[in-house]
Amino acid sequence: MRKFMTIVEDTYLNQVKSKSFITLLLMPIIIIMVGVIIGFISYQNASSSNNDDSNKIALIADKGIKQSIVKKDNDSINSSIKTEKQAKDKLKNNDIYGYLKITTNNNKLKAKYIGNDSLDNDVKNDLMQSLSLHQNQINLNNSNLTKTQLQYLSNKPSFESHVKKQHSSNKSDDSSSKMFSLQLLIYILYFFLFMYSSITASIISKEKGSKLVEIIFSSTTSTKYFIGKIVGIVLMMLTQFIAYLIMFFCSYVFLSQADFSKDFIKENSDNIHQIASNLININLIFIILGLLVGIILSATAGALVARKEDANKAAQPVFMIIVILFILSFMFQNNSNSIIPKILSYFPLSSYFFMPIRMINNQANIFEEIISLIILIAFIIGLTYFISKVYKGLMLQNNNEGWFKNLIKGVKYR
Repeated sequence: MRKFMTIVEDTYLNQVKSKSFITLLLMPIIIIMVGVIIGFISYQNASSSNNDDSNKIALIADKGIKQSIVKKDNDSINSSIKTEKQAKDKLKNNDIYGYLKITTNNNKLKAKYIGNDSLDNDVKNDLMQSLSLHQNQINLNNSNLTKTQLQYLSNKPSFESHVKKQHSSNKSDDSSSKMFSLQLLIYILYFFLFMYSSITASIISKEKGSKLVEIIFSSTTSTKYFIGKIVGIVLMMLTQFIAYLIMFFCSYVFLSQADFSKDFIKENSDNIHQIASNLININLIFIILGLLVGIILSATAGALVARKEDANKAAQPVFMIIVILFILSFMFQNNSNSIIPKILSYFPLSSYFFMPIRMINNQANIFEEIISLIILIAFIIGLTYFISKVYKGLMLQNNNEGWFKNLIKGVKYR
């Protein structure tokens, strides 16, 4: 057990201390920081643009009317301008783009706009709403109605809602969340499978090419060596996963409170939670097990090359499988209930791609998910047992006859 733990520890520590692993961990932080800086600069520019008086109008009106309009459109109105003469001077110097003058004639409110550019539609709508309220008040004051009559005028219609079954009012949002979840899932699997297949094959092929494996096998079994290497790389992968989850959680908390992004996060919080729930559930188990399959196959592929110079070529068979699954998953992401995706969602070499896709599309129930998961776990156990038993033969034969012939000879080695 001590020798096994030494292999695990050596594999794990050598990788997490490497420059490539540190770069992978820092890459999301760099991307997030760049995004935050760009968002902050954009927000600052937008704020300075909003604070620029040349993008505002002046409002000349009675104090009560002016207060009600400024309250709604404070960012669009320069409330420091009090008189029409000041407004004309500012307009002439392009310090404002226009001004509104509101007067009362025969108990009727009148708004007049003078400007170099058209009045903003939002400001116009808020203006007319405020003027309508004030006009109604003037009309009531001049109507000489009794309290009873005024009470009748203040009556408002009522509305009741009795919903027996709630239908999704955000169907398009759910659809877009589902589509984004599918594509994110596919890219996560593709990216991590490619990355860890390359890392695993490189580790194994370099040790084989340096002849270290002969010394290792003289002190421990090939089974302990193989499983120890797999466990060490899986721990490295889980470390990266946990680091990414912590990073993205902290980023979400920060962006949900930052002035330049909190409105966007609030508006899209349902979509963000939907996407997260599509990935951080049983689908995450499929992703991790799928990556474990890729690591085992890559460790096998790394043992099939004869020289450490061929490390980059070692994982090519696994890369071919990944590319094929990547293409098929995109082809069937919107048609995952047809016969081919159904079969592939149970086949262990592809189920970690297709069962999560079917789950996100609500085309697989919990029993189908469990069956697929059991098949995948059984396949991983069986594959690990078989490869560990023949791994010594794969690692010790040094013929350069191609990976298939090397595999056959390695299996027959005694």
